[in-house]
Amino acid sequence: MQSHTIRSFGYSDIGLVRRNNEDVFLQLPEHTFYVLADGMGGHKAGEVAAQETVVFLSDCISKMFKGKPKLNIDAIRDHLATFIQHSNDRIYQLSQENLSYRGMGTTLCSVLFYDNLMIQAHVGDSRIYRFRKGHLTLLTYDHTLKNKLIDQGRLEHAIQTGLRYKNVLTKAIGAFQHIQADMAISPAYPEDLYLLCSDGLSDYVTDEEISGILDPKLPLQDQVLELIHIAKRKGSCDNITVLMTAVGT
Repeated sequence: MQSHTIRSFGYSDIGLVRRNNEDVFLQLPEHTFYVLADGMGGHKAGEVAAQETVVFLSDCISKMFKGKPKLNIDAIRDHLATFIQHSNDRIYQLSQENLSYRGMGTTLCSVLFYDNLMIQAHVGDSRIYRFRKGHLTLLTYDHTLKNKLIDQGRLEHAIQTGLRYKNVLTKAIGAFQHIQADMAISPAYPEDLYLLCSDGLSDYVTDEEISGILDPKLPLQDQVLELIHIAKRKGSCDNITVLMTAVGT
């Protein structure tokens, strides 16, 4: 089966407040794999967690395809799930062995295109959006305490009692001994745009504003940089990273 061609562009901005950038993204065009991570932890530990995770996963993907017969989509998904668990094991172990890394972790979101399908994986609150025929769809669920409280019908009570729930993750790579990434497979069609971003963008730029920028006919670089510009204009106090992929024919 002839696979679609994929174009991509990503950019990471330190933002208006932070002194270091704990966001990391990587593009692996030869295997149409694209990944983004937003690290957390003191003394640059977040940077370490994000960088280690992104590089490790990309290396695993490269080795998976190298010299192998054609894999089916379910096997690739299962391999990716295993790679993410192994990445979690590595980050968790690092945090236990080094006091300065204690408590570090990272979000993760990735897309992999194969045989006109897209495999997505995510942990945490970095997001994956799809823009198709003028309609923007959020493909991921934020693993946050806020969303957990909403699901349980307890958000109003939490607000009244002053519970600190904002920006608290219920899932993150390295924060827990075991992790299970949310994963899905879906068709990818020509002119689809997929947007991966850290919360430095999604916390400040609305879905309507994102939709107003995205256009499969325009250069990806222009759209990525404009989204980051809007986030900064609206006062984003976090690192801002956007990675976009466009599906061709």
